Amino acid sequence: MNRSKDIIRHIKSLVPKDKQVRIMNVCGSHEHTIAFSGMRSLMPENLEIIPGPGCPVCVCPESDIINAIELSKRDDVILVTYGDMLRVPSVKGSIRADGKNYKMISSPFEAIEIAKDNPDKRIVFFSIGFETTTAPTAAIIEMGVPENLSILSSHRLTPTIMEILVKDTELGIDGFIAPGHVSAIVGANAWNVFSEKYRIPTVVAGFEAENLLLGIAEILKQLKEGKPATGNVYAGVVKAEGNVQAQKIMDKFFEVADVNWRGIGNIPGSGLELRVEYSKKDTKKVFGLAEVKESKIPGCICGNIILGKAYPNACKLFKKVCTPRTPKGPCMVSMEGSCNIWFKAG
Repeated sequence: MNRSKDIIRHIKSLVPKDKQVRIMNVCGSHEHTIAFSGMRSLMPENLEIIPGPGCPVCVCPESDIINAIELSKRDDVILVTYGDMLRVPSVKGSIRADGKNYKMISSPFEAIEIAKDNPDKRIVFFSIGFETTTAPTAAIIEMGVPENLSILSSHRLTPTIMEILVKDTELGIDGFIAPGHVSAIVGANAWNVFSEKYRIPTVVAGFEAENLLLGIAEILKQLKEGKPATGNVYAGVVKAEGNVQAQKIMDKFFEVADVNWRGIGNIPGSGLELRVEYSKKDTKKVFGLAEVKESKIPGCICGNIILGKAYPNACKLFKKVCTPRTPKGPCMVSMEGSCNIWFKAG
């Protein structure tokens, strides 16, 4: 605790007196630590820590959810996906409330076992997430999956959305806390573009409050010295080059694609789809799925919250009609969603 106090004092000494500094934490798990530790209340008033788009459930396009619901209604299909995805609302409801044949899994490897146990069914693995979850999805294909298993891919690329955000002059981001789990896959070097091209300090941090404070201090130090760089205060887990083997497997099976982000829209080169040579494992091609136009949730500002343009308590639905029990928007569903975190952290 004394060390944390020392870091906080150091942070206060580094924050300029006459300027607002805006640091974005991209990861939902980081936001969880920041909110529940009360970290923001310990920072100088002119240091703003902004939650970013690090919730994969929140950005999964409504079209994929609707297609997943419809697939689960088929008698010849069993849809398998992660627990949070079952509750994400759409104009057609949620998988849990309005789907039929579905199972919750916690690992892609469970999808293989379900496919083996149900050879007479077509198993659809609704696979979502950033690079952290893309790697194990690619790994099961590399291992060899049963003929009756296909992948409904809804994977997104973290560096691409961060580059969109840094170009947004309205946001005015001064520094990034890079996500620890994603960095373990892509490597600390994946963030070099921000310091080299955009002159924005970017520091990889872990999930303990003290480690996050070290990351904030490192960003402020770079800003004060005018020497933006890629920092890494999570070096025990994250290597400069990342997990090279995981990167190779991901690249073998997936290719970069233009995809939709819920509440944001289409972002070129921001997602991953199965390569054409693996189209027999691509649910969208196997079932001929079409893109469904996204609906608007009246009053929901999840899109702005994901982009760091609004805090959860700015939403008129927050804590009123939108709660973890009755989520109106995707940001209230997952433990990594800013609205869910802020609701529970008070």
